[in-house]
Amino acid sequence: MKKFYDKALIETYLKQTKHNPIMCGLQEHLFVAQYEKGEFVSMPLQQVHLFQIIIKGTISIYFIRDDGSVYSLATGKENDLLGEMEIFQHQPNNVYAEANDDVICLALSIEASKGALLKNCQFLQLICESLTQKMESITTLDAAPASLKQRVLIYMNYKCRQGELKGLQQAAVHLNCSSRQLQRILNQYEADGTVIKTGKGTYRLAVSSSFKRDNLRK
Repeated sequence: MKKFYDKALIETYLKQTKHNPIMCGLQEHLFVAQYEKGEFVSMPLQQVHLFQIIIKGTISIYFIRDDGSVYSLATGKENDLLGEMEIFQHQPNNVYAEANDDVICLALSIEASKGALLKNCQFLQLICESLTQKMESITTLDAAPASLKQRVLIYMNYKCRQGELKGLQQAAVHLNCSSRQLQRILNQYEADGTVIKTGKGTYRLAVSSSFKRDNLRK
């Protein structure tokens, strides 16, 4: 992510969003956040929690369960909001927002601006409207279909520290498969260079940390 604090640039992007009448009163808290395709716009355990308005580009928001199944929650586009829930509680675990292309957002630090946000009735009405729309969308969604082989990769990348799976039996329980099935898949991935065996029952992803959902379509 790249950050820009130029006041003229912020004002230009404010004029491009339909939320300008509400957000102009919070202009002193805003900055411009720029993301490249494939970069996480929001993810669990990030150090700085942001409220963001998409000005340009699109994002995919998805939830990853412990068994490696992926739920596509929403597709964000111009004028959509991110970070509404973090205003009231900690960021939900396992929810990721990823840039589908180059994305530009107006952003503010929730921690630094929380007092001003909670005092702005129009802003809170905007948040309620956005969360209601997302809840309506989520109730109609099912898990994206994925084979066990795909789920193993998802599990290693998102659920294992630094992409390293330790303990076949425990991982098999999370993945709802047998240890024998998991071992067979890991052997295949080791053979094609996708994972590296680092010890007994321990395997590490060989791909870089920029592994994203596009890899799951292979």
